[in-house]
Amino acid sequence: MRQERARTGADLKRSVGRPRSEVSRVSILDAAFSFLKRGPVSSISTVKIAREAGVSTATVYRWWSTKEVLLFDAFLHKTNQELFLKTEGPPLERLKECVLQAGRFFTGANGIIVTRLLMVIQDNPILRKKFLERVYSPSDREFRAIVQEAIQKRQFPPDTQVSVFWDSIIGPLLTQLLIRHKQIDESFVIFVFDRVVASATAQHVAGKTPGRPVKSSALPCRANRNGKQ
Repeated sequence: MRQERARTGADLKRSVGRPRSEVSRVSILDAAFSFLKRGPVSSISTVKIAREAGVSTATVYRWWSTKEVLLFDAFLHKTNQELFLKTEGPPLERLKECVLQAGRFFTGANGIIVTRLLMVIQDNPILRKKFLERVYSPSDREFRAIVQEAIQKRQFPPDTQVSVFWDSIIGPLLTQLLIRHKQIDESFVIFVFDRVVASATAQHVAGKTPGRPVKSSALPCRANRNGKQ
């Protein structure tokens, strides 16, 4: 009877091994995100995260090599659950939705967390690479595809410079967060988007190339880029 019971226990352990492992992984991500909401990265430790998640530090290091990488993944784990982009409809409407989705990385409580992560990313080449691969590049590809569709349907001028267009939207959001230390909301994201669209269209009508310096009547805050795609 004892041998049979032991065999049953081993079978049960094997059957629930993977789900239990996934539960532990999600618990670690949730714990890391909760600490990220409470204070700066410097105040967070792997030991605290492990204790909060109810696991050992060895379990944490099984998936993440550093605390910073874990915190970055924790943020993506939470925000990716909120991203549901439209695949049909007029390009301009989908473009605004794309910008709103990107803006959710910067709005409300997320804005504070993003600020903390961006400061860490600047001095961490591994995190910069992860940010480019998992956040910026996918968004950039999708954004460019929608803009090109809008150009083909004559909703945007044919000489629209996508890089400058995108930077002109993201620039004011980062300025608010990193320089002015102010939270932004969805209405601000929409305001910036509408102004950039109106500015690009107005420049085209006036015979100017979008992305070149314009008078102060255009966006008051733009990214300082050279306009190359």
